[in-house]
Amino acid sequence: MHDTVSDRVLAARQRARDRLVHQGAQLGPLRLVVAAVVVGISSYGKPAPGFHGKALVIMACLVVVVVGIFLVRTRREEEETSNTWQQVMILLLLGAAGIGLDALQSQASSELPATIAIFMAAMRLAPLVAAVVELPVMAAIGIVAGIDSDAQNVVAVLLLCVVLGVSGALIRQSRLNQERTELLLAELEDARDDQARAAAAAERTRIARDLHDVLAHSLSGLAIQMEAARQLARNDEATPELRDLIDRASDLAKQGLTESRRAVGALRGDDAPTVDRIPELVAQYRRDLGLSVNLRVEGAPQPVSPEVGLTLYRAVGEALTNVSRYAPGAQSDVSVRWSAGEVSLRVVDHGGTADTSGRDAGGGWGLIGMRERVSRLGGRCLAGPQGAGWSVDIVVPV
Repeated sequence: MHDTVSDRVLAARQRARDRLVHQGAQLGPLRLVVAAVVVGISSYGKPAPGFHGKALVIMACLVVVVVGIFLVRTRREEEETSNTWQQVMILLLLGAAGIGLDALQSQASSELPATIAIFMAAMRLAPLVAAVVELPVMAAIGIVAGIDSDAQNVVAVLLLCVVLGVSGALIRQSRLNQERTELLLAELEDARDDQARAAAAAERTRIARDLHDVLAHSLSGLAIQMEAARQLARNDEATPELRDLIDRASDLAKQGLTESRRAVGALRGDDAPTVDRIPELVAQYRRDLGLSVNLRVEGAPQPVSPEVGLTLYRAVGEALTNVSRYAPGAQSDVSVRWSAGEVSLRVVDHGGTADTSGRDAGGGWGLIGMRERVSRLGGRCLAGPQGAGWSVDIVVPV
């Protein structure tokens, strides 16, 4: 069960409300036709509607019937009870006025106005609530019909009322079934999404466990060995260049261990590196790999999802790693540009590449993984030669 209603379920409910509004609009012309028929039948009755005595009562009943036809509106079961009972009162008045017309205008005898109340009650209201309207109206119709007709006609009139009531109830039930089906489908899709997220979380946990058991342990051992090599170099009075290389290799091993632990934490759902840490990452590449790289940020930063932040952070790391591997000593630029609805990342080096074949946009696993990450977020990733160097351009929606 969801603690909060999902957007998918809300959309299904909104579609049901919109459908009710649309159906109400479609019934507008039908209401006009029914009202016109009732007015026409009553106008040819004896006595005709007027403004004196019995004719005035007929006129009042006719007005109540016509107004009631247009006042009755579809009400959802979850709406306020007071609104439902307002509809019950309107339908009872509509039925009473229709019965009054039938009783007062014997020559225009017609059960149409009264049976309209039964049909509308069955179509608009829950069965038990609709019975509050249907039973008294049917009883009154039977009594009025029995005054001037035989038992066979009374049965026929009551059977007509039953048919109209059942028809209205079936129409209402069909609409409710459609709504329930759409809601169940929406909830089923939510459940499938939850199941997929749970499976993805389990897979991330497995990968994190394997990564920790293999890579983190290996890097831990490497860091220990490099520390021992550093001590040996100091004790053996190795050259400054050798000690510097060992120190840098040791720092890189520690950094790799830190990054692997951070990756394990990200896979397990812990805090992952995001856009805010790109300056720190660039500084690390300047310090540890000796890259000449500049960072520029344009526009006002916006909040981004953890997936977007991690993707941009990893993209910068992958691009700068490729610069250090294929274009050592090249001047590089990293730019992050914020604009309405998206963030753009560009990493470019300006030459120094000895061999660009290994940096083909489709040939390296790092670039392939980068493009897959960006694609899952609905963004674009382009990587390729630019002049004497190489550029990586990423655009991701935020």
